[in-house]
Amino acid sequence: MSLFFNKRSILIIVMTLFITIMAGCSNSSKPSGDAANDGKNSSETSETSEDKNSKSDAPSENSNAGTSNTENNAQKAVLDNIKKLSEEGKIINCDFPVKTSTLQDIEKKWGKADKSDWVGEAKGNYATYSSKNVVFGTNKGDQVFEVRSFDSQLKQISLSDVKDFFGQPDHDVTSNGEKIIGYKSGSEFKILFVFKDSGNDPKLDHYSVLYPSGTKNNMSGDKGREW
Repeated sequence: MSLFFNKRSILIIVMTLFITIMAGCSNSSKPSGDAANDGKNSSETSETSEDKNSKSDAPSENSNAGTSNTENNAQKAVLDNIKKLSEEGKIINCDFPVKTSTLQDIEKKWGKADKSDWVGEAKGNYATYSSKNVVFGTNKGDQVFEVRSFDSQLKQISLSDVKDFFGQPDHDVTSNGEKIIGYKSGSEFKILFVFKDSGNDPKLDHYSVLYPSGTKNNMSGDKGREW
């Protein structure tokens, strides 16, 4: 009888150990709740990071496009202003029109020019006002026949910008390292754009509004400038 109980006790102990071992293996084969969550969070973090990187690239491209559009709009605005004022014989940032202004009118408001030079080929005397970025061409009667602008806004405008806005020029020459294109503005005035860079699409150096009739000298039979 004692032997029977001993065998029975051993059997119970063995079965208990077997069940315990099996239960332990089952638990070890399942990922813990924390481990599963960590894996899920890691995946979500990776996806979120990729989304952020993708989104961060898009604004950069949009920003560049926006900057380019802003620059183009600014250049078009300047060219539009040039065109409208030229019809009145004026340049940007200057209230003295060609034809109706005289050197005396200018000196009353701006004082004496920084320098004044006679330019035979241009048919007149040229008075430079450096602080104003403006040069006036006057004939022997002190009538203003040309006004040149060296405004800083012009430096961002290219040859292609001018042609895109105004179309094919009425006048197109290259001389002494300068490319000059011109357009008619109404029946009396003309616009001249001067580029000094020798590249394929040079930037604008300066431009002027010209009153050709002001360069004529009827006394000497000089027909004056056409451009």
